[in-house]
Amino acid sequence: MGVSLYRSIARPVLFLTSPETAHGIAAWYFKRQWIWKLLRWHFCIDDERLRTKTGQLTLPNPVGLAAGFDKDCEMSAGLFSIGFGYLALGTLTLNPREGNPKPRIWRHPPGSLVNSMGFPNGGAPQVVATFRKHNNTSGRTIFSISGLGVEEIVECYRQVEPLADGIELNVSTPNTAGVKAFQDSAVLSKLLDAISSVRNFEKPLWLKIPPYFDEKERENVLGLVDVCVSKSVDGVTAANAKRIQEPRAATGTGGLSGAPIFDDMLRIVSDIYSYTGGKLAINACGGISSGLEAWRAFEVGASSVQLLTALIYEGPGVVSSINRTILQMLAKSKLNSIADVTGTGIR
Repeated sequence: MGVSLYRSIARPVLFLTSPETAHGIAAWYFKRQWIWKLLRWHFCIDDERLRTKTGQLTLPNPVGLAAGFDKDCEMSAGLFSIGFGYLALGTLTLNPREGNPKPRIWRHPPGSLVNSMGFPNGGAPQVVATFRKHNNTSGRTIFSISGLGVEEIVECYRQVEPLADGIELNVSTPNTAGVKAFQDSAVLSKLLDAISSVRNFEKPLWLKIPPYFDEKERENVLGLVDVCVSKSVDGVTAANAKRIQEPRAATGTGGLSGAPIFDDMLRIVSDIYSYTGGKLAINACGGISSGLEAWRAFEVGASSVQLLTALIYEGPGVVSSINRTILQMLAKSKLNSIADVTGTGIR
């Protein structure tokens, strides 16, 4: 289904229901692998110019799914069939979590969401079993993990890493009390040291960082980046949702995603690229819904992009639309790869 068809037919119907109900409907379809196998030819674009590396991970194209859409790792075959270069699945915790009380997702037009989910998932052992059952694709999968203590996160890491192509460590969710402790450089350093005892260093480890909006917050995040560099973290995902007040949420707050945070994402990606001299891979996450926006993220230092809110607002055709635009812009610029674009707006 193309973007325009989704906007005119499917989205109005889905948006008659609550966001979580609409997500449940989408999940039902994505778990029907035969549907997407039939449509794969329409969505997937195989072009050598789209192949890219983010750190040590080689991707068929630079467009990834951000964590939060497939929390229990049930939809990977269907999601790969709409053209994603990789999927960030989860966020997973060691033990099952129900998440925050409902309602906990709200549409926030134009093109944004506010969520206060709080890591609902079936827990690492159950999710691993589910993934083994449902995943029959060779696509690149990144497991997003988190937790409230070092031992808990390390054990979650140990259980899921063998199935993954990489791990994204989420210490930046705005919706789960306790996770913020790992946004302290010393605490993060301790966690990464503990992970090193079970880590396969041939697989990339990414850190999903929080956004920042003043100099104190900026210095703190760059301190986390310093830790990443010193502890052989392969890259960062910049950035998580923006924490805002949300009176409809039981917690009183939520994470804003989508179009309103795009400019902040560009600022943060640019900062980190300049700060590290381009030596740390950056996955740009926040407000990307078009090929032009993805291109701007590459220009300021990203080597891949992640999206989630755009999938909800633009539908399954958004991935191929972004990749086609990237190819057009590569041709127009007489460049051969994403690597040729990365950081050109900084250098």
